[in-house]
Amino acid sequence: MQTSEIKSTILDINARWDAAFNARQPAQVAALYDTAATVLPAGAAQVSGATAILDFWTKTIAQGIVDHKIEMLEVGVDGNLAYQRGLWSAAAVDAEGVRQEFSGNLHVLYRRQSDGSWKALTHIWN
Repeated sequence: MQTSEIKSTILDINARWDAAFNARQPAQVAALYDTAATVLPAGAAQVSGATAILDFWTKTIAQGIVDHKIEMLEVGVDGNLAYQRGLWSAAAVDAEGVRQEFSGNLHVLYRRQSDGSWKALTHIWN
């Protein structure tokens, strides 16, 4: 697979990830992860496996985080593994309606699945 092909694929994954998160659909977010995936949240314990990742995103989305956006900076591919380096941003709105913006860096390692699709194997951000 060429870099241009994986770039298109990961841009699509990013769009689906953001859409599912912003639609408050944690099962759709979790479906974008490999069954052996690990999520490494900034300042928190690592989360591994499909059930734990679904639980993590369910709780995270319930906190009222809105307007999540992933911005790709770089991608690469080598065989059945690909990576993305990028930025993320989101906001939270408190009970008084005050909006707080936050953002950071992200890195995602993807693994090609047996059906040819790609799913996140490791997802880390700060």
